[in-house]
Amino acid sequence: MEINYSYKEFFQHLYNSERPFFELNAETEETYREWKKEFREVLRDKLGLNLLADIVRRQNGGRKEIGLIEGEVTKEKGYIRKKYMMETLPSVWMPFYMLVPDGIDKEHPGKAMIAIPAHGANKNTIAGVGETKEEKEKIQKFPKEAYGLSFVKKGYVVFCPDPPGYGERVEPMPSEDKTFLPEKERTSLDCSCKDLAQTAEAFGLSLTALEIWDLIKLLDFMCRAEEVDKEHIGCGGFSGGGQYTMWLAALDNRIRLAVVSGYVHGYYDSILECHLCPCNYAPGLWKLGDISDICALIAPRPLFIENGISDVENGPIGIEGPKRQVEKIRKAYRLFHAEKQLEHVTPQGPHQWYGECYEFVSKYL
Repeated sequence: MEINYSYKEFFQHLYNSERPFFELNAETEETYREWKKEFREVLRDKLGLNLLADIVRRQNGGRKEIGLIEGEVTKEKGYIRKKYMMETLPSVWMPFYMLVPDGIDKEHPGKAMIAIPAHGANKNTIAGVGETKEEKEKIQKFPKEAYGLSFVKKGYVVFCPDPPGYGERVEPMPSEDKTFLPEKERTSLDCSCKDLAQTAEAFGLSLTALEIWDLIKLLDFMCRAEEVDKEHIGCGGFSGGGQYTMWLAALDNRIRLAVVSGYVHGYYDSILECHLCPCNYAPGLWKLGDISDICALIAPRPLFIENGISDVENGPIGIEGPKRQVEKIRKAYRLFHAEKQLEHVTPQGPHQWYGECYEFVSKYL
């Protein structure tokens, strides 16, 4: 008898023991809208967004204004870069860049994109700003990943935030790490997702809730900005940035177009095979729906998905994993006869931003 010491088989059986409650089965636009409304409400509660809103109301004591600090303004060729620091939670601040193309102002507002960084990146690298040795090397090695810079050069007003645990928001080293890794120092390209995810979960929240909350606050700011055409706001990102894009578009209709690069796959594969960062999960989320069901909440708004064929995060069956997810998402678009507004490209190559979305964004945003 061969003895199994791994939990893998146990968790595989557990995952397959029941169908996700909100697996998309709608057959009409009306039943889709009912499903979408209920699924969104349950997700807000499961992720901890409702709890977070209650906490903020209590801690703010009725204060409604949000702290905002304007930082430096830098003139670049063809655009200006403005830095802001915005209070998103009591005593929590998010820095972000606003990139404004020449010719865009309150008299001539422009279409806008939120460009969200992946793990190992930050607002600087996305905007093409190298302030540290690590950031300069990153931009030089992966120039395509400065997609915030690419978007502003194409005429969009671009917003590049540091999500929780990224860039200037990297958390201090935990005391345990300081003890056992005394020589380790975090750089602006490190990410403290694990620390924040564990702490958030201990308080009945999730890191996903913290991420979405910040992005919604950024979206509120964008909708007040005179330079932004409020009817044409999109969002895009690679890997973890693709994940945050997915969630924001799924839960907020003000996002009119989404670009999800290097992220769409199945929860079964990511939980049991790839073991992605804990920022990808919330307790019990697997019981509600798969990534395809979350993406289906974006329909019929334009959605561009790309997965490199040899991306390890596709899962154990390779590119077929993302393809199966996209076929499930496509069911939602068929209900609206909007199949053309869902595009999936699978370039040859590994886990990276390929930048094949720009024509799609130009066409549909």
